[in-house]
Amino acid sequence: MNLDSLSRDYLVLAFGIERHLPGYVDSYFGPAEVRENRAAAEPATPEGLLEQAEVLAEQVADGEGPPDRLGFLGAQARAMIATCRKLAGDDLSYADEVRGCFDIAPTRTPEAVFEQAIAELDDLLPGDGPVRERMVAWRRRFEVAPEVARTLLDVVVPEVRRRTLEVVDLPPEEAVEFAFVSDKPWSGYNWYLGRSRSRVELNTDLPIRANALTGLICHEAYPGHHTEWTLKEHHLYRDRGLGEFAIQLIHTPQAVIAEGIATLAESILFPDGDLHRWQAERLYPLAGLEGDPERETRLDAAQRALRAVNANAALLLHADGAPEEEVVAYIARYGLRDEPEARQNLRFIADPLWCAYVFTYHAGRDLLGRWLSNGSRTERFRRLLTEPVWPSEVEEWIAAEAGERAAPH
Repeated sequence: MNLDSLSRDYLVLAFGIERHLPGYVDSYFGPAEVRENRAAAEPATPEGLLEQAEVLAEQVADGEGPPDRLGFLGAQARAMIATCRKLAGDDLSYADEVRGCFDIAPTRTPEAVFEQAIAELDDLLPGDGPVRERMVAWRRRFEVAPEVARTLLDVVVPEVRRRTLEVVDLPPEEAVEFAFVSDKPWSGYNWYLGRSRSRVELNTDLPIRANALTGLICHEAYPGHHTEWTLKEHHLYRDRGLGEFAIQLIHTPQAVIAEGIATLAESILFPDGDLHRWQAERLYPLAGLEGDPERETRLDAAQRALRAVNANAALLLHADGAPEEEVVAYIARYGLRDEPEARQNLRFIADPLWCAYVFTYHAGRDLLGRWLSNGSRTERFRRLLTEPVWPSEVEEWIAAEAGERAAPH
């Protein structure tokens, strides 16, 4: 495929950053010569990359083309400038790094929000005693061995794919391969391979729970990461010729949209408590478990506020300079985790590649969720899957709709 100058400069810069920040390029399925030429060339210095990023931002600002393309590229270029500044030795604060890379404000959630959620969970969880211990016990009742999880995948994957096809069309050749791995900082990961194919890895270092497996597959595959990248490759790269959609970059606003889509994916396919009814009927019997759909639905709703615990913990570690043991205790207390899981969470938020990324999950979900709630969720979700979108643009959509509702008629 022929690339225009904006796409080519964007891709060359991305591979230049990757030389200094391994993992920055999450996936690439564009022309091989771009990557090969960059790999063969002498690595650019961080200062040289910063200059390239600033030139790219200027080219985008002065460029001509569809507003959605230029807006997306502008947001991405500003994020690349922030990353290059850090690589060049600029002393960016943690908050400035999150803001610069992801086009979002890294806000701290008041602990009172967590306390209220924990009080609700105290009323909902069976048994007596400390709520954290009861929450840990509740989660453990759903843990299954990897071989059992493989059996459950045979039921989950066809079901979520079938439901996804009721929302969007997928190419006939698309497919996902699933694998179990270990020694990773994350619970699950989608490696998008291009040509509508993905490899999804599930980390056995963390417990695999039957009640969370469907949500994890929705997040990583249908209609989450795999679905988004299949559709954006098809609609934006191959149909529209936008070379910037032949690559996925970690430290950019693109990630906020991707994680917002993925964390909302389950709710698109299973609205109004349908997930827990389906799991109790179709999934749990295969694992020798019994479900309580009403209780599980209410527990999920109460736990939603706790999604921000890891982001607060990241601020505690990186902005406040708290010692790691204090951060582990914070995650265990407010995330209602046992110590091994709290330490695994710490491993993720302490990792140089992921330390700022942790904000993309709850910030992406909250942002996109607000926009989806103002219209047809299915139609708007389909738009997120198929069009260039960036966080500040979604904020503008929400503000414009709020203004329209507030205006006198």
